[in-house]
Amino acid sequence: MDTQVLRTSSGLPMTNNMQILGIDIADAARSIEEGLGIPNILARILVSRGIMGVAEAEAFLHPQLDDLSDPFLLPDMEKGVSRVIKAIAEQQKVCIYGDYDADGITSTALMINFFKNLGQSPEVYLPKRQEGYGLNIEAIKRLKSQNPDLLICLDCGSSNHDEIAFAKESGIETVVIDHHELPDEMPDACALINPKRKDSLFPTRELAACGVTFFFLWALRRVMHKSGLLKNKINLKKELDLVTIGTIGDMVPLTKDNRVLVKFGIESMRRQPRVWLKTFLKKNLIPRGGNIDEYALNFIIIPRINATGRVSRPEIALDFLVCNEESKSEALLLDLQKANKERQDKEKSILNEIEVVVTQDNFSDKSSIVIFNRDWHLGVIGIVAQKLVEKFGKPSIVITEVNGIWKGSGRGGNGMNLLEAIASLSHLLLKHGGHKYACGLSISEENLIPFRDAFEERVNAVPPEIKKQFRVDTQAEFEEITIEFMDLIEQLAPYGVGNPRPDLFLVPSNVSMINQRRVRIVDKQKKIWDGIIWNKNYNIPQPNASAIIGYPFIKKERDEKFINFYIKEFVLDGDQEIL
Repeated sequence: MDTQVLRTSSGLPMTNNMQILGIDIADAARSIEEGLGIPNILARILVSRGIMGVAEAEAFLHPQLDDLSDPFLLPDMEKGVSRVIKAIAEQQKVCIYGDYDADGITSTALMINFFKNLGQSPEVYLPKRQEGYGLNIEAIKRLKSQNPDLLICLDCGSSNHDEIAFAKESGIETVVIDHHELPDEMPDACALINPKRKDSLFPTRELAACGVTFFFLWALRRVMHKSGLLKNKINLKKELDLVTIGTIGDMVPLTKDNRVLVKFGIESMRRQPRVWLKTFLKKNLIPRGGNIDEYALNFIIIPRINATGRVSRPEIALDFLVCNEESKSEALLLDLQKANKERQDKEKSILNEIEVVVTQDNFSDKSSIVIFNRDWHLGVIGIVAQKLVEKFGKPSIVITEVNGIWKGSGRGGNGMNLLEAIASLSHLLLKHGGHKYACGLSISEENLIPFRDAFEERVNAVPPEIKKQFRVDTQAEFEEITIEFMDLIEQLAPYGVGNPRPDLFLVPSNVSMINQRRVRIVDKQKKIWDGIIWNKNYNIPQPNASAIIGYPFIKKERDEKFINFYIKEFVLDGDQEIL
């Protein structure tokens, strides 16, 4: 890499005279600053994220539930609502078919809670990971013995053409509520509600399945209320805790409708925690005084909800989320803890084994890692693949055997589109799917080595990055980083995919290392700031950095607040190119 380029969060080059859609960013930031009475640095961050007007900035900083899109903009919403109302009114037998991850489990929990409020208890089926993603014929055969009239598919079904046709032949009608990409030929369901349909008018294409389920239940409640079919008031706002878990767990962008749902979901968790969350708090599992934020969700809550679907039975997590009895909730949380510990142990064992192989087998000469072993646990190979990308910086695919079929999970890296790469090798695969950053695949044993070699060639065909690019929100002065600013910046939350914590480009007068992770920063006014290396595996350069990139955070000591920095990059003198 011969130079470094700074870009704003929206991906545009950082420049002193940059314009977005013909609007000068300095003028746009000044307008927002004056219109809302906020610091200019906060206005600049908003503009860097494509928010150019005062009204748009006000809506972003202070979202309302009224900002949510109309659920009837989703395709087939009227059909789906009508079919479910018919099942409710006629007390038909309903089966909910979910998925084994946090998104599928929370979608199922949302639907169960709604039916409970109606005094009904539908059958529920969550497939095991070994069954694979989505509907399968064997599961439908088992469900058929219970004589269901309606199958509601949550977080699956969009690509299950043959399975839905089989269900129909068996006398079972299907409503699909999903968010995955669709094939050219859609299955013949009574309704297929999916924001990724080409005919969808819904503004947020990247909803999680639990988000689609929430909008479906909102539409269902509206129609039932207008028709006089609701005997009890159903408060969907309290269900936003579940929507938050599934939305963050599925890593969809926290923008548009997703941001509103998660913002109010976190608020609901903080103000009125339900039994499942009270159990987490009672057991002191959530650090930082029990504060519910993106850390608590990403590193404490969601891994435990996902763990049972990885190494045990996903029904445990489902029962936990819908439980209203404290003693039972505590017992279920203990099961989640055990599953999470088992998941961590398996993950660590596999990762250690792979690292030895990668080190010994000259993987340093390769641009990718494709590795397989029939003894590895299917439920953790995706996490292991992600860890390999983080450690070695290479696209990684980890494959194991399940009932005679080799199944793999991959994570991208090096700027490549993983799904495109996998799709180009589909002739070597039995099945594949996913998106730009993550994929799943099935492959026969005889194609393992040909696939490994072909994938390496495909990765090598991706042009290398000529310039290292840093994403920043704005160049800032140290004197702009005040306690007032730190309080205001929380209005940008919730943070996550599509809405990360703001990264600032700062120019100190001196940077020196205290130890392997701690940094002493001196600004131009000779004020001293503490910094922490964000990535503990970071290869720390000589302390001649002319600038740093990172984000500020509040550290409390003896009831006093101090501003520290997480440092993500050191920019060496003369290396950065500010266009």
